[in-house]
Amino acid sequence: MSTFSRQDQLPSLPVPSLVETLEKYIDSASALVTPEEKKRIEKEAHDFQHSDLGNQLQSALENRAKNHKNWLEDWWYNVYTEIREPLAPFVSFGALNTVYNCVDGGQVSRAADVLYHWLSVWDKIRHGKWPVTSSRGVTWDMDQFHHLFSSNRTPQKPRDTMDRYFKTKEEGETPTHVIICCNGCFWKLNILNEDDDTIKTSDELYNMLKFVRDNSPDESVGCVSKLTTTHRDVWTTNRDELLRVCDPNMVALKAVETSILFMSLVPKNGGNDQKKLISNALQDESWFVWQDKSVSITVYEDAQVMVQGDHSNIDAIVLLQVGDYAASRVRKQLWHPQKTGSDAHFEFPERLSFELNEHLKHAISQADVDFYKSKQLYRARPVHFHGYGNDLCRTAKVYTDTVVQLALQLAFLKTHGSFAPIYETASTRKFFHGRTETVRGCTQQFVRFAKALTEDQKTEKEDLKKLFDAAINAHNQFMADCMDGRGFDRHLMGLKQTLTIMNKGCGPKRAAPAFLTDDTWKRTGGDGNFLLSTSFIGYMDNEVPGAMGYVAAMRPDGYGCFYRIGKRRITFSVSDWAASRSNIDAFCGNILWALDALSPFLTPAQKL
Repeated sequence: MSTFSRQDQLPSLPVPSLVETLEKYIDSASALVTPEEKKRIEKEAHDFQHSDLGNQLQSALENRAKNHKNWLEDWWYNVYTEIREPLAPFVSFGALNTVYNCVDGGQVSRAADVLYHWLSVWDKIRHGKWPVTSSRGVTWDMDQFHHLFSSNRTPQKPRDTMDRYFKTKEEGETPTHVIICCNGCFWKLNILNEDDDTIKTSDELYNMLKFVRDNSPDESVGCVSKLTTTHRDVWTTNRDELLRVCDPNMVALKAVETSILFMSLVPKNGGNDQKKLISNALQDESWFVWQDKSVSITVYEDAQVMVQGDHSNIDAIVLLQVGDYAASRVRKQLWHPQKTGSDAHFEFPERLSFELNEHLKHAISQADVDFYKSKQLYRARPVHFHGYGNDLCRTAKVYTDTVVQLALQLAFLKTHGSFAPIYETASTRKFFHGRTETVRGCTQQFVRFAKALTEDQKTEKEDLKKLFDAAINAHNQFMADCMDGRGFDRHLMGLKQTLTIMNKGCGPKRAAPAFLTDDTWKRTGGDGNFLLSTSFIGYMDNEVPGAMGYVAAMRPDGYGCFYRIGKRRITFSVSDWAASRSNIDAFCGNILWALDALSPFLTPAQKL
């Protein structure tokens, strides 16, 4: 089965019924609002359901679905590309990988190995040999793997564009070069052997990378990649200016934007301090990453490795899956090819140069200042729980992911004394070009369990277990519905987008449904106002965490929580925004408390 052979067989993304979506929204919101507010929401939703506007919007959306295999796709990318804040830290995701060890003098060796194994994935996808993802016997959409390489989020006003240059062998010619940035100097490396269409070996890449490192003076002060770290409108203006200065700038910029990936060889050590590493994964030095690329890899002098990507183009799980593949195959010791120096025969890299005028030089200096200010805006922490993992939860016949979700909400409750609207990623990749749906995990069942656990000391253990089971089952049902395309957040987004399009016509403007403008809408998570933004990013191999990645929290007073599950442990990457009511240290400590507090309920009585 080739990588993309099942694409045309995937079902279209469905449009849920209006009544089902409204019922689910009311049920979800009820966990976080007062009884009086619930009555108001119910009336507002009922009025919309039976209104002409409700029927017109639903009909228009259903008609769109007849002409689009994924009615949401274009709108979903627009949500991202309309964001004007700098990609890091507001959109991008960053990751370290615990598989990598530090090796003195191993920068070029590690970079050559890492590059070779990432390119081997590119080559497998190009030839349709990368395995098709499936879950519980269901084939998943592979389109994001087609987007992974040679993609670029190009700054434009008022919305950026997603430009994708990758093609499979069947589709035609594709870019066959990578960009290496060393000391702020840019180099273009052709990675294919022209005679047999194979990727260059690690030895050949080593010699090319060593040539780059040996021939790159320190030009980091004026490095053009710093411009990509700025506000998207500012970067748009400066990119236009860069193109205006001279034609060679256009050639160099095109080489960067079409490249398979972007890699930096940087003159500092990464070290082994996970707290420092995880923070630097999203922002280290201002020139290390070309922010518009879907894959940027940073290799430090001590052979430590970081990966960063643009979240608008792909989901984190895709980048992390490939990152784990490469990390598991990279050599952990210092090595050198048999032929180096004068004995080596290799294709020389091509130096790329940008001509800068005074305006651009000043813009780069200002970008530098703004970047280091933005590094102070957020915090990130690793959390390692060793009390139990997937083995115990399987024995208890519960999903470990669901247990973690309950624990994160309990941790927030203990930290802040209130319940939080929580977002969990549910994959919709069983549908054509599917990405995600929102699981709003703060259910009424969870609230009842959490109150009994933390407030009522008189609740019998058997009754607590029943409340725990009910919370687990409610969450599992919501997750199953979302993965089946029957969540409600994307549907409501589609109705809002449809209304916006209708209001651009010549007819009278229609007001948005009252429940979507009610103050409870955002308080319960609407428009991305989730205090907890969470995602399960995979199982561990051999109890090694592997890729630990994260994006910034969705709200300035919230937390981002991303986790991997092992047989006997669970590892988290937690982020928050500084100078807000969030307290990352207390919250991280309370994650450990919450997981311990749930362990007595993990008994064989629970059934899936």
